[in-house]
Amino acid sequence: MTDRDLTALLERATEDVVERDFAENAWAAALAARRHRRRTLLTGVGAVAVAALAVTAVQLGGADHPKPTPATSSTTSTTGGTLSDGTAYAVMPQEGTEGQLRDFDAGLPSTIDVRARAEAFSAARPPGSVVAVYLRADGDDLLHPVLVAGDGRHVLMGDVDLVRTTDASGNEATPLGPRAVGGGGRYVVFPQRDHVLRLDAQTGDTVSYPVPAQHVEWAGWNAAGTRIVARASEGAWSIDPSTSRAEAVPVVGGYEGTFRVTATDALPSDVRVTRFDEDGRPLMSTPVRGPTWSLWGETVNTETLAATGAFFDQNVTSKVIRRGYGPIYQGLLVVEPSSGAAKVLLAPENPDGQTGRVKGCCTVLGWADADTVLFQSLGSHGRWVLAWKTTTGEVFEVARITTSAPDDPVTPIALNVGRRS
Repeated sequence: MTDRDLTALLERATEDVVERDFAENAWAAALAARRHRRRTLLTGVGAVAVAALAVTAVQLGGADHPKPTPATSSTTSTTGGTLSDGTAYAVMPQEGTEGQLRDFDAGLPSTIDVRARAEAFSAARPPGSVVAVYLRADGDDLLHPVLVAGDGRHVLMGDVDLVRTTDASGNEATPLGPRAVGGGGRYVVFPQRDHVLRLDAQTGDTVSYPVPAQHVEWAGWNAAGTRIVARASEGAWSIDPSTSRAEAVPVVGGYEGTFRVTATDALPSDVRVTRFDEDGRPLMSTPVRGPTWSLWGETVNTETLAATGAFFDQNVTSKVIRRGYGPIYQGLLVVEPSSGAAKVLLAPENPDGQTGRVKGCCTVLGWADADTVLFQSLGSHGRWVLAWKTTTGEVFEVARITTSAPDDPVTPIALNVGRRS
């Protein structure tokens, strides 16, 4: 991902969110620091390597996933309370201490290594249900999907050529979104400039669905896993892949998620959450309360909540800075649409005098369960998949993402665990 990727993602910061009355769930007090232990590999998953942004794990026909649970050892404290505007908050531990957090079993391997060797796809030995997807560069222009199977294999789809998406201004982005995986991990969709490509992970076959646009930027499954929604700056289209002629049908203001959170550029920002039907059509919209002035990355939902990366009003968040934490202007936002109430997870930029978290540090990957957000955290001391328990405020370690160097571009990853709606 280039600097233009990051710029494009920031400009595209509009997403879904849901609201709930959070008053009854005050943030837990800080947890006592406990000794760190080496993380053990997850049974049945192995040392699987993967990396990137969250992708929707939509099950065609639906399927239940076992509820993830935190391990009982090693933790780092988190703090929380209420901001001056009444918003409940928690604060992430300092950047560089992620390895000391309690482990959270979300069905992912303990290490996600984007340098891992990938075997070539073989129809005689397909990868089974995919647990994650990332893209591997082939020169300057092409990208190939890498499928991570439940048995830990990395399978390179070397015959599937993808290009980066571009907006009307020429800004490039990686063609992998948070709702890309469907069919219980069998199908993966990728936006391309004038079409959507669907990959069958069991057969290696691909299907191309033409879209009447020149700058398709997003593609993903709806909450029911029955339709693909493609979006561009000039419009949105719904595609029913079960029909013999899967035409792209225009949907005014369409979106693939159950909820979407948007924010205006003006200050104070007008932040709203909109509900969508299963065809991707917008229904009602509700204002969101809280200190948010801009959004980052995708918003991913449960049936009742949604989360997204966010930037905050520092006139509000600066009051919670404590010695050694540095500026606080970004983090995560969780909303529940019936009330417009929000919770925020504040991400201190860096320990004083040190390089720490980068701008746009926190990207939502999905929900491990009804209350726990999975997200990627990026800083000078490493990249992590973390879990934020919104009912208590605690932050857990899920997996470490390893690359060749700390300053390597972010590799988007699509997870097929937890909930995406």
